[in-house]
Amino acid sequence: MQCSACGMNYGVSHNCSGVAPNLPAEEAAAVPEAIAPIYYLRMAFHIARWDDVAMRRASRDPYALLYGGVFSMISAAIIFLVTALPGMLTRQGRNAETIFWGLLLGLLFVWVYMGAIAFLQLGLCHLVARWFLGATGTFFGVARPLSLGWFVNGLILVPVVGVLASAIAWTAVLMMVFEEVDGIGRLEAFLISAGTNAIFLVLLYIVPH
Repeated sequence: MQCSACGMNYGVSHNCSGVAPNLPAEEAAAVPEAIAPIYYLRMAFHIARWDDVAMRRASRDPYALLYGGVFSMISAAIIFLVTALPGMLTRQGRNAETIFWGLLLGLLFVWVYMGAIAFLQLGLCHLVARWFLGATGTFFGVARPLSLGWFVNGLILVPVVGVLASAIAWTAVLMMVFEEVDGIGRLEAFLISAGTNAIFLVLLYIVPH
């Protein structure tokens, strides 16, 4: 829903300032109230293309986090299936039951583990930005567009250069969102995004092994 007084998009309730923000028309447009996966899928691709308007719109959209979470789960599931399923199908002693339970438990682990990593990464970046760089945004404000843009990590499936490509793409999306939503400088946004991304890549790909 959208408040008629201040123009803020909200889910259940919000603290109304009573003053309408001075926003461009493309940012102030109302969000869909019906189920709209295509709308949010387009927004996700705009965010991946560094569209600053899409990032700011998503940061104020209460439904963006829900759709972003679903899109991220689908992306993580595709990454898991492409990387793990061939090994399951060729494992000695395999049968339909072991493959089924392997897929189910594997997906649950991937969703919980990667969700925790993403939450910790975004939280750390945001806290650093707030404490040391004077960021003015909120955690959910940065989490909404970043959840929509998380699918760029699917580039890891590209042969040979996948890990590097996904790291660069995700760092770029992180940087742009923290610049646009948290209101910090581009250099500072790049440094905290690249730094935390490097740390969490180690956790994501080395620790489980």
